[in-house]
Amino acid sequence: MKHNRHVLWFITLVAVTVLLSSGNWVKAQEQERPTFSKADVERARSAAPQAAPIGVLGCTGPITRVIDLGNENLKFTSANYFANPGGGEGGGFDKTPVLSAKVTLAQGVCLDAHLSAIVGSGRTYGVAATTLFQVTLTFLPLTTPPFGPPRHMVGHFETPYGRPSPAVALEAERDVDMYASNFFQKVGTGPHEVKPGTYRVDVWWAGAGPGGAIGAAFVLKLYLR
Repeated sequence: MKHNRHVLWFITLVAVTVLLSSGNWVKAQEQERPTFSKADVERARSAAPQAAPIGVLGCTGPITRVIDLGNENLKFTSANYFANPGGGEGGGFDKTPVLSAKVTLAQGVCLDAHLSAIVGSGRTYGVAATTLFQVTLTFLPLTTPPFGPPRHMVGHFETPYGRPSPAVALEAERDVDMYASNFFQKVGTGPHEVKPGTYRVDVWWAGAGPGGAIGAAFVLKLYLR
């Protein structure tokens, strides 16, 4: 009987060790997946010696209106960026935006957006190691849905992990970290501009892997100029 108890204890210990090792392996795989693809890195290195900046965008003007939105609640999303849950441009985010606003943009104006949030870590809360965000404009015609597709504002990385779903990201180190980013969009006819009209501004989010993301104190600040 005593021998059997020792055998049972040993088998249980081995099973727990394997389970923990598997979980750590999955976490390691998530963390080791590079945000910048090999092709992106090579393009950046090739462009580095050039003296003049390439692809720099901008817009200027006096501030005419400010819109503030906030949600102080603790929120969780099960959205896994790599599982393509369907939200935002490219479909990498939760289908329900964490914040939304409506703006009317005239020809030649600029829309600035500042987003901040408290992001929880995978180490403490069992979510994905990295949390991804996206801020988009969706054209709202005067007719009924479907509306136009969401389009990311300037300030995102176009292809995180080689996927066509632009994002910005933060990995909280221990418990929580404060995330913040700035974006802008010019109204016009250029390749990186949007046409005049009424738009919905949406904030999308997801975890970069299984487990989703957790966060709080979401604030979106919009400036029209």
